[in-house]
Amino acid sequence: MGIKVKAIVIGATDYKEKDKRITLFSLEKGKIYATLKSVKSPNAKLKFAKELFCFGDFFIDTPSMIVTGVDVENNMFELTKDIDKYYIACAILDVVNTVLKEGETNAPLFLETLKALGAIAYDNVNDKYVLIKYLLSVFSAMGYFVALSNCSVCGEKFSGKRYLNLDFGEVVCVACKSANCIEISARAGTALKLLSETDYDKLSTLKLSKGSEDEVLNILNINFDRRFNKKLKLL
Repeated sequence: MGIKVKAIVIGATDYKEKDKRITLFSLEKGKIYATLKSVKSPNAKLKFAKELFCFGDFFIDTPSMIVTGVDVENNMFELTKDIDKYYIACAILDVVNTVLKEGETNAPLFLETLKALGAIAYDNVNDKYVLIKYLLSVFSAMGYFVALSNCSVCGEKFSGKRYLNLDFGEVVCVACKSANCIEISARAGTALKLLSETDYDKLSTLKLSKGSEDEVLNILNINFDRRFNKKLKLL
């Protein structure tokens, strides 16, 4: 008995002397755990499959959950050649590991993750733009932080200051803000709107105000911490 899943390696830990336990984000089964036997040996046939970001078809024996074969589509090797790219890509994997429960399938998130990792690996783009867009997509899919043009409470179009409501993870106007809100500057608001509306393959055409991406990432990280009780490790 066995299964074949199209999956990305999103985590790996040492197991026994020569084995690895890997976490897979699969299209068909969601987040699952499997074992690569003897892959720390120099001549191991599947040693490439223990690396983060490896993407392809994984053949897994059940119920032992031992990987018996892998047809690699893309090893995302470019992500390991640049330390900045690597850390941003790892932050994306951290998001997946945090928001996705074991056995929970999420095809839109799977495809979004592949797009984001591919953009970081192969597109001439500011990698922080990719991470911001990815986080916005995750929040939007979960019903948070979706109103960037209009107040999420009263529905009025933003004409002045806007704020992130830390209780609900939504953007509100000055009239609807509460004590537990943080201000979003004009440049950060513009950056959020542009990045949310731009496809991954067009991100390279954007040039935002200097420093705005760091301000936006800080806001999104605060929101992520409030929603999932975890801060992302960012550069």
